Amino acid sequence: MKKLLLFVLVSFFVGTLAAQTTEEEAGKLKNAGNAAWKAKNYKEAFTNWENYLKAIDFKDDASVYNVAVCANKLKDYVAAEKYFTMSIANKYKLKDSYAGKADAEKNLKKTDQMIKTLEEGIKATPGQNSALMRTYAVYFLKEGQKFQKANNIAKAAENYQKIANMSDKGFKAQGLVSLGTLYFNNGAAILQEATPFANKENDKYEAGKAKAMAEFKKAQGFLIEAMSADPKNVEAPEVLKEVKDAMTKLTTPQS
Repeated sequence: MKKLLLFVLVSFFVGTLAAQTTEEEAGKLKNAGNAAWKAKNYKEAFTNWENYLKAIDFKDDASVYNVAVCANKLKDYVAAEKYFTMSIANKYKLKDSYAGKADAEKNLKKTDQMIKTLEEGIKATPGQNSALMRTYAVYFLKEGQKFQKANNIAKAAENYQKIANMSDKGFKAQGLVSLGTLYFNNGAAILQEATPFANKENDKYEAGKAKAMAEFKKAQGFLIEAMSADPKNVEAPEVLKEVKDAMTKLTTPQS
């Protein structure tokens, strides 16, 4: 019995010593990572912090986030996406973790996943997600402008509508103004094409006028909605005035 007790005690002390050694080694790795980070040696910081996390089974939320940030600085976007995903699961610095993950996915050209991440982040961080919403709105604004330049009105409208559907009144109004401007410009282009037929082929001219008016009415509706969504938006009333002037010219008999 004494021998058995001695064996158990020895095993206990050996196990305790091993655990202490592991903790000490892990602590050294973390400190080495901290020092490297302060020295802006991000590659060494990343290596030490990642090894530290592996040694403690990733049970340090702050360090998981720090490794993700470090990976982004190194442009190791695969690792950044991985660790920001872990940080989100840990619910640690959620808005920054979502923003970092979306940025990594943007650089990895994982557009659909980036949009999903932004949408999830906006939903998960109410009241503190202005940066996420801005990134989301800017993406769809640029996409809309790209399609608008290519004269793909339907795709441009689809992208602007994403912004118009946002809950934030400022971004919502901007999306609606973009839609209003899109249809106003399209109506003006249709009218310009129809104008040469005014004194030659009146049917073609009248058909063009009708199409232009339909576009102007769409523009008017979106701009009025934008003013209602955000009365402080200065673009909506300015564009609306141009739309109304164009509509008046179309309905005023020419002398």
